[in-house]
Amino acid sequence: MTDQRKAPARRRFLKFAAMVPASLGLSVSWAKAQEAMIPTSDDMEGPYYISNTPVVRNLNRFGKPGEVMRIAGQVMNAADPDVPVAGARLELWQTDGRGRYHPQESGDYSDFRDDQIDLRGTVIADSQGRFDVLSVFPAEYWPRPPHIHYWIRADGFRPLVTQHYLDTGPGTRPHRTARVLRDQRPALYPAPTFYIEPV
Repeated sequence: MTDQRKAPARRRFLKFAAMVPASLGLSVSWAKAQEAMIPTSDDMEGPYYISNTPVVRNLNRFGKPGEVMRIAGQVMNAADPDVPVAGARLELWQTDGRGRYHPQESGDYSDFRDDQIDLRGTVIADSQGRFDVLSVFPAEYWPRPPHIHYWIRADGFRPLVTQHYLDTGPGTRPHRTARVLRDQRPALYPAPTFYIEPV
């Protein structure tokens, strides 16, 4: 069987395996079961995407209002879920703590002054596919719960545009939702793992 034929079969197996504990009467959370939904599902691009944002270690470069938090996660190969995607590029954008994007426009980074671009940027995953960046807790704006937008790209993989959610309210997706851990300083958002598909 070719690698291309193995990947869909593996994904079907993982989805089936996620349902087995419940069918046997074992206790398993829906969120945990949904973590086996591989590859990560895409989502709407959402408003105000700006391309070619600079590589950053802190999305909040100009001190917009909001509770400080770290976003930390990992990018993995959907065809072989134990294999990290080294060097994946993640473009992130989100609102500040008052529900406002900066700027509230779309375009390319070159279309704006540098100080107009905030709470957005590019993060490069390390050799283990891990990424870590400072930000603030994004505010909800009706009817959306707090969320973070991502464009993820890596050589040899399909681009993925998706979102992560920061609570479990209506409209969130369990396999792409996590709670902020406020017992850490700064607070930590342990981002659900991304599984991206090879071309």
